[in-house]
Amino acid sequence: MFEKHIPKYLYKDLPLRISALITCSILCYICLANLSFGVEFLLKLVAFITFYCSFFIVTSTPPTFFPLKNKFLLLYQAIVALILVKYDSDYIAATLLVFVATQLPIRFSRLHAFFIILSISATHFVITYNDPSEYAFNSVIIYLMLQFFGFFAIDSLLREELTKEALSSINKELLATRYMLKESSERKERLRISRDLHDAIGHQLTSLALNLEVSHYKVPEDYKPQIKKNLEQAKTLLSEVRSVVKEMRNAEQFNLEERFSALFEQLPKCELKIESTEKVHELFLKQQIMFCLQEGVSNAIRHGKADSFTLSSFKKDKHLTFTLADNGENLSINKFGSGLTGMKERLADFEGIVELIQEPNGCILKIQVVDIA
Repeated sequence: MFEKHIPKYLYKDLPLRISALITCSILCYICLANLSFGVEFLLKLVAFITFYCSFFIVTSTPPTFFPLKNKFLLLYQAIVALILVKYDSDYIAATLLVFVATQLPIRFSRLHAFFIILSISATHFVITYNDPSEYAFNSVIIYLMLQFFGFFAIDSLLREELTKEALSSINKELLATRYMLKESSERKERLRISRDLHDAIGHQLTSLALNLEVSHYKVPEDYKPQIKKNLEQAKTLLSEVRSVVKEMRNAEQFNLEERFSALFEQLPKCELKIESTEKVHELFLKQQIMFCLQEGVSNAIRHGKADSFTLSSFKKDKHLTFTLADNGENLSINKFGSGLTGMKERLADFEGIVELIQEPNGCILKIQVVDIA
């Protein structure tokens, strides 16, 4: 229950934030332990509290999402940490600078991150330059190394996680593509066999039955019972062949909801929720809609790293609308352009309209067609 109400990235890094809270609390206690209650005490206490709150807000958003608000919060953290360093006689407030460095990976390029760390350390050096203690200069070097260590540690973890997610998305996409190819090849094979049965064997059996029927009237009476028996067998076999062809063609009829659900059975860690599905009468239209939905899933996984989908549809007169919502990252229309074009071409005979709608929490693929059946 707890996991459902907390975003995946927030829940996953919760131990990190708890350890950061404990570390920040200890630093705050050490810095305030020798102070009497007063203005300086309150100001430092507020500084530590607001520092951690801004740290929590920034690290509660995905690494690849870095709005302007979070940039100001990160700048605020650096300024507060340096101010605390300025008025810290124990040389431990600079530990907060390591907190700042751990938020730089992924959000900035390595070059920009190194520039920020060096700028902060240069300011740290200027602040402690006039301090007569030899430890003051040494602390600048030590905390500079600690900032780089914190940066590379988090950078490695995040890059490893992003690589795992990319591999997972590729695997899901490959599984979806394999399922689509399997469905397509099976359908083509059924059609080929049914055509061969109908056009070749069916035609030959029809000719055989006609020839036997003609022969029945021309042969002597002694041969007529055998000819009649052969004619009945030919007609029975022709009837069975036609029945098989009919069944194979009827097999092309499928339940859209069941077929689409079967796709997700092949995709690990992908969820599908079906709110409603209207019946599609035209077989060819149903096949094209199925292809478009499969293509939508494949693109959402590839470009948006989506793992949760919701399918719904409604019908007004002959106008049929399908919507496939996902929880992936917002897709670039340019990235998805060729896919949308292909879908529109497939649905052109049915006055098809295909749209990709950007939403705050994902994207919606909207398909509108006219069911002429």
